[in-house]
Amino acid sequence: MSSDSEKKTAAPERRLFAKGTTIFKLGDTADAAYIVESGAINIFKTISGKRISLGTVGPRGIFGELALLDPSQRMASAVASEDSVCAVITKDSMDQMLATAPPGLLVLMRSMAQTIRSAGEELADARFRLQELERQDA
Repeated sequence: MSSDSEKKTAAPERRLFAKGTTIFKLGDTADAAYIVESGAINIFKTISGKRISLGTVGPRGIFGELALLDPSQRMASAVASEDSVCAVITKDSMDQMLATAPPGLLVLMRSMAQTIRSAGEELADARFRLQELERQDA
């Protein structure tokens, strides 16, 4: 049986995602974030049946982090664009860290998460409109 201090210092789980593996989908329940150790992960939304890329996360990058800050569903999908290894940060481990954080920090972090979610929605919509305009001009 492990003590509380061992739980706090335990190394995060690592997962291997083969190229093309869906890590999570838009609307999924969110319970973990991922730190890319090697490889690359494409983050995207599907709007009107079209895949709109929000970006690619490479080594030392983090994705899915909003899951650690608020109870909302996934705002985008994530797929390994090449074989990738990621460290997994669970909501439970983040909650343990936040339990010792200064008062008010979680409120600030949740506010920032909402701002990021809104910006992500606006970015996806703008990229979709741009693709539609480019298609019309072609």
